[in-house]
Amino acid sequence: MCLDEPIAVEERARGKKSMEDFECLDVDYSRAVPLEPFIHQVGGHSSMMRFDEHTVCKPMISREHHFYLSLPKNLRKFSPEYRGVIQVSFQEDKDGFIHLVAHPCETNHSGGHSESDSSPAGSAEEDNVGAASVHRTKRRRRRKEKEGINTHEITHRVRLLRTGSIEVQSNGTGPFLVDLVENKEEAESLKGLGHNPWSLRCHKRQLAEMRKTAPNSKLHKFILLENVTSQFVYPCILDLKMGTRQHGDDATEEKRNRQMEKCASTTSASIGVRVCGMQVYKAETGHFLCRNKYYGRKLTEDGFKHTLQQFLDNGEAIQHLVMPKIIAQLEELKSVLEKHQTYRFYSSSLLIIYEGNNCFSGVNRVENGDLCTSHRAATTGVAVKMIDFAHSTYKGFRGDRTVHQGPDKGYIFGLENLLRVFHEIADGRGIAEEHDT
Repeated sequence: MCLDEPIAVEERARGKKSMEDFECLDVDYSRAVPLEPFIHQVGGHSSMMRFDEHTVCKPMISREHHFYLSLPKNLRKFSPEYRGVIQVSFQEDKDGFIHLVAHPCETNHSGGHSESDSSPAGSAEEDNVGAASVHRTKRRRRRKEKEGINTHEITHRVRLLRTGSIEVQSNGTGPFLVDLVENKEEAESLKGLGHNPWSLRCHKRQLAEMRKTAPNSKLHKFILLENVTSQFVYPCILDLKMGTRQHGDDATEEKRNRQMEKCASTTSASIGVRVCGMQVYKAETGHFLCRNKYYGRKLTEDGFKHTLQQFLDNGEAIQHLVMPKIIAQLEELKSVLEKHQTYRFYSSSLLIIYEGNNCFSGVNRVENGDLCTSHRAATTGVAVKMIDFAHSTYKGFRGDRTVHQGPDKGYIFGLENLLRVFHEIADGRGIAEEHDT
């Protein structure tokens, strides 16, 4: 398929756009940062965008925003660092392609936001944090360009046509295997691209929603969060929906019934945890194997165990060295949650991440007189992070009427079973490879 030559990222950042091609927005493009889909998104509903190497952003949900701001200190270790608020605009060119751009979140003299938004405005201090992030990223990119450093070794341009189809251009071949995509035509179109297929699916949905609201709101608030995969070269990621209950206290009866039915028919009810997404690096092929939430919903308890075993297998061997680190962090998280009375983390997820590339022949391999890049990343260990707090609550949070007693037993139940399965795999009590479900 022949595509129009895309606008260069550097030109977009400097605001060199043709007024014939784009609608006019009253924004300063000299202060803007172009956004790309976050290539390692394995689950979730909202599209995660790459802001810079160490930061991602996602659409602001008021409850989640406030929950991040109020996280207890001992839980911050187990969640991405909150880094402020930005505004995101989109431009639609004459061919129907949409480009997303981040801007500092401007405030007026009274301390309020200059653009209306359905979400409560953050404080001027929070906006300044987001603005500082935008400026810092712009300066870093300009410095690298001046020094001749390629800031986009592999670039991905994702654009949505008016027909609803998505087109992706990349200057490199991605390491993702596109399997278990329901639509065969979609799977074929995504082959060889540098994105987890779920990332592109979420991005397509996000662009469609933003276009739908375009006549009324051309600026959308996003929150900045730490990119918890940035320390890894080939991040193996497991996204787990935690707890025996997924609906929030404010859910409608229809949504409550739907979520209860979903939990009852999956491992959420039986063991308090289910797979929502996964990517695992396979050393023998040099590709990631990807699974999505629909795969996770079909798993039995044995199938769940097999999937965790698959998550730890790089195609050559089970990665036994990472298991003690994963188990230790899960034990610590369980101990922390047991101390937090009235907290509930309905519909939240837990990410488990480790480095997938161990140089294919053990972590002590030496290349060119130095330890290989993947081993240096692997020395940082693993990451265990709680995410998605849109339906979380605790006593006194934003005036919530329902107050729960004791710790979140459903979440803790899920952690106990997760730990049990990891211990069984570590002890050699895994599932035979031919087991699929």
